[in-house]
Amino acid sequence: MRLIACLITVLVFFYLLEKPIKKHATLFYIATIIISVLSVLAPKKGLPFVIDYLVKNILARGTLAGALFILVMVASVCPAAKLRGLLLRTRGEMAIIAALLTLIHNISYGKHYFVALFTKISDLDAPRIFAAVLSLVMIVLLIPLTLTSFMVIRKKMNPKKWKSLQRLSYIFYGLLFIHISMIFSISIAKGHLSTLFDLSVYVIIYIAYLICRAKKYEKQRVLCILFMVLICVLYIPIAVMGFKGSKTQKENVTTEENVSTKASSDAAYKDGTYEGSATGYSGQMTVSVTVSCCKISEINIVDTGDDEEYLIDAKDVIPQIIEKQSTEVDAVSGATHSSKGIINAVAKALESAKE
Repeated sequence: MRLIACLITVLVFFYLLEKPIKKHATLFYIATIIISVLSVLAPKKGLPFVIDYLVKNILARGTLAGALFILVMVASVCPAAKLRGLLLRTRGEMAIIAALLTLIHNISYGKHYFVALFTKISDLDAPRIFAAVLSLVMIVLLIPLTLTSFMVIRKKMNPKKWKSLQRLSYIFYGLLFIHISMIFSISIAKGHLSTLFDLSVYVIIYIAYLICRAKKYEKQRVLCILFMVLICVLYIPIAVMGFKGSKTQKENVTTEENVSTKASSDAAYKDGTYEGSATGYSGQMTVSVTVSCCKISEINIVDTGDDEEYLIDAKDVIPQIIEKQSTEVDAVSGATHSSKGIINAVAKALESAKE
């Protein structure tokens, strides 16, 4: 749904501000850079809910940039004449703004995943390694594509060479879909069907684009059909994995909630340090619980597959558990699965403390 909302917002924005954007494009680029810098420097906590949501879920996750890239991609084959005209007139500015916004995504996630890729690759699973490598390749492609989108540079280039260079964008769009699929597959494998819905939206858009392209360019029909088949080959196993994961997740949640309730029924624990694991958002969540004087005194996250952006908010349940001396606390809104993972992992650890 976030992608759909971003697509609509971008279309309305460019429709209403087409003339100012064309006339004062540099000002909009500067504004985009400022937004990018502020988003990267924004505090992890303490922001108003709306701003926090926009920074974390729309800008940092690359949803807005992705929406812009999609509109640039479909511009030449859009079947609606008026919409096609708008997209063709503004796709240069869209592409540059999308590239500048991509900085937020690359810095927000790259400071962890790129660093791990080159320093401690064992911390990353296969989908994350593949996604990180694809990101680096896309950055290499995006640099010349973005620079040559600026009119001052484009005017100095030979038209044929410029057009030939811009064909690299099709490789970029293909890699973008694979990158998104790899990232989403991690969550989908854990049974999060809302993420499967998000991926399905991308699949529908890409297939619709290829159908429109096949209709417009007869010589490319076989190639378009081949790419549609490849998309389905990638998507179907992920979808099947998602439905299986959803069933498993429901069973695990029921078991973990029973353990949590059981752990909360008795506040007397043996002194010591105990570990427990439960399902977080992207995988197993392992915590260490220290009991002193028969009470919970310290809780630390030992290992997790969840992204730092969710853990920052999810960790709010830790002081609540210590204060209440119970796992019967509410999950954190916006980090529900991660915070539940912490709660249930603590409950598992406390089960050992009662033995």
